[in-house]
Amino acid sequence: MYNHIDHGPSATRRRLTARTLQFHKQVDVTDTESLAQFRERYEDGDDVKMLTALPSCPFLGFIDLDGDDDSSQGSKVGCLVHPAQNGGVDGRDCGVYDRFICDEYLCAAHDVLRRDEVQLVVDAVEDSYLYGLLITNPKYVRHLLKLVADRVGARPDSRQLRDKTVIDAAGDCFELMRRWSFRGEEGIYGQVRVDADLNMKRRPLPAEKHGVDAEPVDVLLVCLGTECEDVEQLHRARRIVDDRVEALARAVAELRP
Repeated sequence: MYNHIDHGPSATRRRLTARTLQFHKQVDVTDTESLAQFRERYEDGDDVKMLTALPSCPFLGFIDLDGDDDSSQGSKVGCLVHPAQNGGVDGRDCGVYDRFICDEYLCAAHDVLRRDEVQLVVDAVEDSYLYGLLITNPKYVRHLLKLVADRVGARPDSRQLRDKTVIDAAGDCFELMRRWSFRGEEGIYGQVRVDADLNMKRRPLPAEKHGVDAEPVDVLLVCLGTECEDVEQLHRARRIVDDRVEALARAVAELRP
């Protein structure tokens, strides 16, 4: 979903909406020829992808979008050819990944995040665009809660993470991921810098670049893909993030036994 030069929320929504509506008009999942034709027509080419070596499956779309209603709005992104969406018919072998890869793949968050942490993201985020950014950047979620634990003296427990005030405060922290003013050109990928050929290297702390002492909140800045032009910009970015972390910590602290 994000492997596109124009990967902002609005552009991504328009692209997925148009693709989903055309999928419902043009594709018969039982007909491999119609699937092949759709893939040829809608698979992103290297000219529009950020990472040319990374396949972008054209069967990604809004699975809750009514294909007969051009005015309807989708919110849940998923696989349009998955058997769960098509009465048991599986069209994934016609995508850029076959059904076996899709069945076996688990993202990093599956092994890194606790179930109550995943549930916090689910509760605090209403759309797939932001959910995907967070769930593929689990260090942001983990370190956010670590900073809260450092400030209140204990990790938030499952009861606290289910509280609406805490969920809303966490949502404000998560929203930074959607449109971050200090994000670098390839900052959509957070902690790592990735070139078109999928070569990766760690994104350094902004403090390292400017020769100042690092602060705990800087880890969140790295996860946000932050690139600061000068120390003053770094201070502004820190203040924005720190204010939201502090608000979340206060919400958690008010729920102590």
